[in-house]
Amino acid sequence: MANVERRRFKRMGLDVKLYMTRVDEANAPGISVDVLDVSRAGIGFICSEEITNGAVYKADIRIWTGDTITAFINVVRVNHEERGTVYGGIFIGMPESDWVRICVYEEFQDHMEETGEK
Repeated sequence: MANVERRRFKRMGLDVKLYMTRVDEANAPGISVDVLDVSRAGIGFICSEEITNGAVYKADIRIWTGDTITAFINVVRVNHEERGTVYGGIFIGMPESDWVRICVYEEFQDHMEETGEK
């Protein structure tokens, strides 16, 4: 049986480094992560430090357009892989204006794929 994508929203690659600050625990140190992808719903990233599943972080994400969006990220997935520990987080409390920026880029990517443009 072929792999079937079960996610509601398309993941789009984004190669940036982020500094995330934990907001659900007082005096927790910030961490640096490497972003793998972003979707309307959340973010995938690699981090060399151990992150607790369920932790909530705040990050300023520089998206494809060069704009920066502030996001609160709830870590919901932890996978130990050969390339490192891959985390998945969902966006919580994101302003609609920032969410729309991601949606617009997704539509742009879909159009580029349909037309074969790069």
